[in-house]
Amino acid sequence: MDGSDPVRRLCAVVEAEGPVDHPYSLVAEVVESASAAAGVDQITLQVLSSGLLLVLSSGVNEARVVSDLSREMRNALWRRNRRLTGAHRLRCRIAFHQGLVRLTDEGFDGQAVRVARDLCGSDDLRTALLESAEHDLALILSARLLDELAYPESAGLHREQFRRVTATTQGRHVPAYVYAYGEAT
Repeated sequence: MDGSDPVRRLCAVVEAEGPVDHPYSLVAEVVESASAAAGVDQITLQVLSSGLLLVLSSGVNEARVVSDLSREMRNALWRRNRRLTGAHRLRCRIAFHQGLVRLTDEGFDGQAVRVARDLCGSDDLRTALLESAEHDLALILSARLLDELAYPESAGLHREQFRRVTATTQGRHVPAYVYAYGEAT
């Protein structure tokens, strides 16, 4: 990707709650395991101050990536946490958005990156994860993205699974959908 030419990309931001002694090493392990299990290999990871940024190559099947990567993140967290309780469990929030991304000297930047970061840190997503102690993963998608990807476009993304919210972040109101995953299937 040329630093001066923005390219439309699917982005995700993952942030963790729980025992993260070495910032995001556990999260990176979960993301890498989930990516491999989901068959998502066109992905670049970037460490952020608050989590990990995942930038997918342009042209990926966005519906499949969102559905499969989210499912495999939930499964990886379940495998990691199945014998752990309380504060020892690793719990994650993941946010997806797509839009223009550019590579700068500091890493990836652009509207899609900023919106994904804002959504991942939103009170709506944090609340979804906190609402039930058995949830290991909470997911938020920008409304525009879910509107494009939901069933029938993707058998794995059904709008009725999600709760509609308006995430207020950085003075901006972003229509979005939230879903908290429970146990692996």
